[in-house]
Amino acid sequence: MRIGIISDIHSNMEALNTVLENLKGKVDEIICLGDIVGYGPNPRECCDIVRANKIYSLCGNHDSACYDDSLIDYFNPFAREAILWTRTQLSDEDIAYLKSLPLEEVLYGFRIVHGAPGDPFEYITTAAEARSAFMSFDEDICFIGHSHIMEYFEQRKGSPIVRQLPLRNQQELIIEEGKRYIINVGSVGQPRDGDPRSAYVIYDTIEKRLTAYRIFYRIDIVQKKMQLKGLPSLLWQRLEVGR
Repeated sequence: MRIGIISDIHSNMEALNTVLENLKGKVDEIICLGDIVGYGPNPRECCDIVRANKIYSLCGNHDSACYDDSLIDYFNPFAREAILWTRTQLSDEDIAYLKSLPLEEVLYGFRIVHGAPGDPFEYITTAAEARSAFMSFDEDICFIGHSHIMEYFEQRKGSPIVRQLPLRNQQELIIEEGKRYIINVGSVGQPRDGDPRSAYVIYDTIEKRLTAYRIFYRIDIVQKKMQLKGLPSLLWQRLEVGR
């Protein structure tokens, strides 16, 4: 079975549609690791697209903040402003949908979570953080998003050593026996690893093979929309540099 795994759409409809078009006919199912909304100009449309395409999605921290006031103070001022604006754009149906999304799951023998296993809104950005996270789940693979950085962590079973490695466009990763992996699939709608192209992966559950992809989308269209809607300039300026 071939599964497309995406994350951190962040209300970027142009990026989402481009990725879905590229995945068409290549995968049997698509999974989203959360943060459908936040930052970008089309939160309602992105919710509609995810539902219409029957994409199994988790709940991210930006998704949760759209209905949970207790989370809002954890965001920086720019993200907070975007969340408050996003709340005004979502329908009751959209909010109910976001509330219904799970925080963490095990599917097809691998774990999926937005941030970190056992702590869905925590970040994994270092080998030390990954070492701790490996102790929080039993599966050989955990797919994550949240940091918007496409990379992976690997640990040989029984060893305390964790390697942190980047994932590049069209790079293949063979899942080896005797190793465990935490794989960050990057961001569809707001990459932060210096590459402004949308990120996603395809995982073959039979061959135990993962392929990473980066793909261009019309960043200029999204930037113009964000400007017209009065969203913080930092959020649209950073799209073109992927930072």
